[in-house]
Amino acid sequence: MELSDLARRLGSGQLFHAYIITGADAETRERAGNLIARAAVCQAERGVPCGVCRDCVKAERGIHPDIETVRREKDAAFHTVDTMRALRARAAVVPNEARRGVHIIAEADLMNAQAQNAMLKVLEEPPSHAVFVLLADNPEMLLETVRSRCETVVLTPEEAVLEEKLVEAARELTRAYLREDDLGLVKALRALEKLSKTECFDLVTALRREALQNSGQLTPERRKRLTDTLDTADKMVFANMKGGVLGGYLLSALCGAE
Repeated sequence: MELSDLARRLGSGQLFHAYIITGADAETRERAGNLIARAAVCQAERGVPCGVCRDCVKAERGIHPDIETVRREKDAAFHTVDTMRALRARAAVVPNEARRGVHIIAEADLMNAQAQNAMLKVLEEPPSHAVFVLLADNPEMLLETVRSRCETVVLTPEEAVLEEKLVEAARELTRAYLREDDLGLVKALRALEKLSKTECFDLVTALRREALQNSGQLTPERRKRLTDTLDTADKMVFANMKGGVLGGYLLSALCGAE
């Protein structure tokens, strides 16, 4: 599974209380954990993080108070039972700002047996507002009782990055929208007619990134218009709409007067 596949799964409304993320490399596993975290705190409540709400912006910047990543103490060989007990206590507290609190455990397969048993207690009776994400290079080192209470996501060894042509297309579309340049939008969208479903999904993902980075240049009305348009675009992609239909929708939704 690639990150784009995980995003599609989240977009269908599947959000579990606990995940084990394995496969690929440590960086990609952390990216997957952060994607789940953003989806969990997003105010849009639509599965895929919208990228523009207050919680998404804070999560993207790594400053959201309801998302934490637990790492091994310096020079420690394992996560200790005390670390997991402290995490369990924090998880019991109602989140500060978001609907959920997300607790990511890096190198979760390096919990010792006592730490895993401490973690098991909260996985058996998780708070309704808590989501746990265990990142593991060797998930077989986790207790079967821990694994059985988590949804396992196996990432492909080499996560594909967004194609440069799609990133550049998203930039051109965003620039044209910022300039309120309808002709520029038409020119940018004309090149997207033959995109596959996967490319359409990646384009919408790239557009959300651009929208987040440039949100300060938009009025609240135009920011909402763009966000609502991308929400609908996601639904169209999930419904197997391809480049021509998606491009036509984006053109009609983003061109013209407010």
